[in-house]
Amino acid sequence: MFGRILTATILALLVSSAINNQGSAAFAHPHDGVAATDEGVSESDSLAAAMGRGDVDRVRKLVEEGRWQSLEDEGGDLFNGESLENWWALSDQWQANSGEIICPTSDRKHFLISEFVLHQPFQLSYQVAALARAHGDGKMVGIVDAAGDNVLVALDDDEPHTIQIDSGRKVFDAAGIRGPWRREAYAPLPMEVGKWYEVLCTLDGENFAVSSGNVEISRPFEPQFPVFIWLEVQRSGAKFRELRIEKL
Repeated sequence: MFGRILTATILALLVSSAINNQGSAAFAHPHDGVAATDEGVSESDSLAAAMGRGDVDRVRKLVEEGRWQSLEDEGGDLFNGESLENWWALSDQWQANSGEIICPTSDRKHFLISEFVLHQPFQLSYQVAALARAHGDGKMVGIVDAAGDNVLVALDDDEPHTIQIDSGRKVFDAAGIRGPWRREAYAPLPMEVGKWYEVLCTLDGENFAVSSGNVEISRPFEPQFPVFIWLEVQRSGAKFRELRIEKL
C-alpha cells in the first residue's frame, strides 16, 4: 500500500512540474530583439557567421543576394516618414507615426536595422529625442562594416548628459545585435526629455566624427564596405526623425 501511495505521489509531482514548466514557457519574456517577422532570418544568420569571422567577401555576396538595398544617386532618406518600409524591426516595439520612428519605454533593448547599405563614405544626419531618461539607457545609432567592426554614437548612455562614440565588434541576426564594445570618446551634452537633438555623423573612410550643436567628437575608423546602419533604444524610450544619407 505504501509503495502505491508513494508512486502516485511521485507521478502527481511530475505532472505538476510539467504543467508549471509549460506555463512558464508560455508566459516567458521573449529574448531582446525577437524578430517581428521570419523574413530573412536564415540570411542574417549567415551574415552573422560571416561577419563574426571577418569574411568580407562572403558578406558582400550575401548583400548582393539578400534583402539589402543601395541608395541611389547621392543619397536619400532612410525613413519615408510614414512606415517602417525598408527597415528590419527585431521586435514589435517600433512604430512609425507622424514622421517619427518611435520606440516606447520597456524593460529591454530594441534594435531596428536599415535595409539600405552604404558602399562608400557618407554623412548621416538625424534628430533624436528622449521619451524618458535613466542611467545607462542610451539612445543610439550604430554602424557595422562587412568585417564586423563597428562604431556607435550614443546619447545619455554611460554617463548622464553626454554624447559618446563606442567601438568594437558586432554581429546581428534575428535575435539582435551583440558583441563587445568600449567607449572611445565622449563630451558633455545636456539632455532634456522631449527635446530634439540634431546629430551629424561623418564617415569619411578614415575617421568617424560626430557633432551635435557645438559639440564634436571623433575617432579613427577605416571600414570595409558595405556598412549597415541600425537604431538602438535601451529601455527608456526614444524617437527619431529626418534620417538622411549624403554620400561623400
